[in-house]
Amino acid sequence: MKHLFRILLSVLSFLTVSAPAHAIVNLERAIIGPTADGMHTRLDLLFSGNSGNTENNRSKVDLLTLLQHDMHTDFLQMQYNYGTSMGQVDTDNAFAHYRHRYQVTPLYGIEAFGQISRDPFARLTRRTLWGGGARWVLFEEEQKTASYLGLGTFHEQEERTEVTGTTDVTSFETWRANVYLVLKYQFSDQVRLVNNLYYQPALTDGSNFRLLEQGSLMVKLDDHLDLKLSLEMSYDSIPPQTVLPRDTYYSTGLSFSF
Repeated sequence: MKHLFRILLSVLSFLTVSAPAHAIVNLERAIIGPTADGMHTRLDLLFSGNSGNTENNRSKVDLLTLLQHDMHTDFLQMQYNYGTSMGQVDTDNAFAHYRHRYQVTPLYGIEAFGQISRDPFARLTRRTLWGGGARWVLFEEEQKTASYLGLGTFHEQEERTEVTGTTDVTSFETWRANVYLVLKYQFSDQVRLVNNLYYQPALTDGSNFRLLEQGSLMVKLDDHLDLKLSLEMSYDSIPPQTVLPRDTYYSTGLSFSF
């Protein structure tokens, strides 16, 4: 838990320093439909665990900051996951993602992005990527429903941890296609669904691909606070040796909007 508190302190410091009050509006006003100008920030604190014959704990901190100005959108997301099982650390991964979008027309925009991540339990010492593409609005009805389709490509570099007995490479790079579909749906004034699906095949080998499914059910508690139920599933068709191809993470927690 010391790791979680250290990350949380850093996140709160970031919010205090970088978000002037006059620029902050409620993120919920930008969830479904066109984003209003200004800064929108959300902080998620998610937890799960059990005790007794089996003891495990999972903690997740997720910071999302979005700055909308005219036809430009700047998006920064930082996430940290930490967990233990029977007193031993078995989850300790993090990533930071930055994206800039220019809205060419109301229905079409172009994007550029970069990301860095690590996950020692998946033998990932460091993964860096940069790329770009386009995003289309499939449909959008403010405060009710919206869907977006993204198409693009990115360059990926990986450094893997050496493990005794493995024979795969520890450093490589490749180009991947990037296809994503976003769906947002407002069931009622209190309940909404946000779902993201990503498909990322290598351009030189279609059998080498990654899938990522992220779904969240948000229950409104007040104007700045939600109960968040989250499910995330990832699949790597050619994972590093000793690493399973599929991961599933589910959690419950609070989402704060500023």
